[in-house]
Amino acid sequence: MIKEQFVRNLGIMSEEDVNKLQQTTIAIAGCGCIGGFSAELLARMGVGRFVLADPDTFDLSNINRQCAATHLTVGMSKVTALKNHLLAINPDLEIIEYAAGVNEQNVDGFVQGADYVIDAIDYFAFPEAVALHRAARGHSLYTITAVALGFGTTVLTFAPDGMTIEQVAGIPEDISIEELRGTTFPPTGYANQLPSYVTMENVQQWLINRTIPTISVGQALGPGVLVSQLILHLLGRKQPLLVPDSFQLQFEA
Repeated sequence: MIKEQFVRNLGIMSEEDVNKLQQTTIAIAGCGCIGGFSAELLARMGVGRFVLADPDTFDLSNINRQCAATHLTVGMSKVTALKNHLLAINPDLEIIEYAAGVNEQNVDGFVQGADYVIDAIDYFAFPEAVALHRAARGHSLYTITAVALGFGTTVLTFAPDGMTIEQVAGIPEDISIEELRGTTFPPTGYANQLPSYVTMENVQQWLINRTIPTISVGQALGPGVLVSQLILHLLGRKQPLLVPDSFQLQFEA
């Protein structure tokens, strides 16, 4: 029996598809922009179980772009706020919380039992992202990530036996997580063409200030593409583009 809130999925998805999604577990590391909107879209499509991780709390500057960020959730754990938001959409969801975020010690347990992994980890937590990708590969899981680039997005999908995030970032495969402290993913690894304001000078200043300008539309475009590729892949309908290839969409030069 399909719950009434999912009946409009039928015709695009079969009853078997909807039932499969109900039994699907998605592990999402990062509950702000890409992770939050991806979780909402997946919940509305009928995914039944989530594992959520984020060590951060919402502040006022998050409201311009992050799914569960409102004046009511300022100061609240992003995991808790997103969990509450998702349960308001589907009270039957099963949600496991990692309110301290993922790290080298707990990431194996975080991906255990998942069917797909979403890397929405903060840009300045690159070591944790690498640890996540390594754990996913160890469990033969696909990892998908997206980045908002102004009025555009890039979506990257990593196969467990394909090109790795280390290779894309140009770092040694055996580098330790501790050795990665202070490093970030190279911006040129995201897109062939970046908006004109993404100059080396601006990037350097953003890195120094540890803040990157971003707006809501890019943070909505990314999850829309990410979830589309993830769901079609899970349902066996279409293989996603795999790195080094990526989906890129940019509405400005």
